[in-house]
Amino acid sequence: ILNATIELLWQQSYGAVSVDDICRAAAVQKGSFYHYFPSKAEVAAAAFEQLWESSRPFYDGIFSASLPPLVRLQGFCDALYQRQKEKAEAYGKVLGCPYMACGSELCTQDERIRRAMDEIFGRATRYFTTLLRDAKAQGLTSVKDPAIAAQEMQSYISGVMYQAKIKNDVEIIRRDLLPGLMRFFDARKPARTTLDQTVKSPPVRAK
Repeated sequence: ILNATIELLWQQSYGAVSVDDICRAAAVQKGSFYHYFPSKAEVAAAAFEQLWESSRPFYDGIFSASLPPLVRLQGFCDALYQRQKEKAEAYGKVLGCPYMACGSELCTQDERIRRAMDEIFGRATRYFTTLLRDAKAQGLTSVKDPAIAAQEMQSYISGVMYQAKIKNDVEIIRRDLLPGLMRFFDARKPARTTLDQTVKSPPVRAK
């Protein structure tokens, strides 16, 4: 049920997906659905939490403290582009970020979903905060407050993802993401680096 929910919400929208759609995609009866989840909002929140948990190895690998800060940044941009490219090839359109899509659609309608999306974005932002703190310690950035700068980086990432989705052009991510994020650093773009095999894009489906 969680896998089907994520796939449908990612391809369409919360408003366009019904409980019947989820049941058909998951091959379960409605009674089974409501045994586990009292509403569509409940299953959406659980599905996004499950997706985040399945993505944590990706973040832990990409943002490993053993990697130089700029290599972490480039690894993140490369992996994000690759994931979106694979999705675009599979579905014939750029899907963008499922958290942003669902959060922006429902933030004024469902407080549970808003809180869930805010919490997940907060977790992701903390990886960037640590990256910036390490970069500052190495003299790679002059940002005064890494936590605030990390939030600004997340805002920029969101904007690039929205542009790629609106224009249905995944190459916008490759063209704009890393150069824009590099403006937070007092260094040139890092050389292309082959990352460890453990650093992969997140799984397509939540487990």
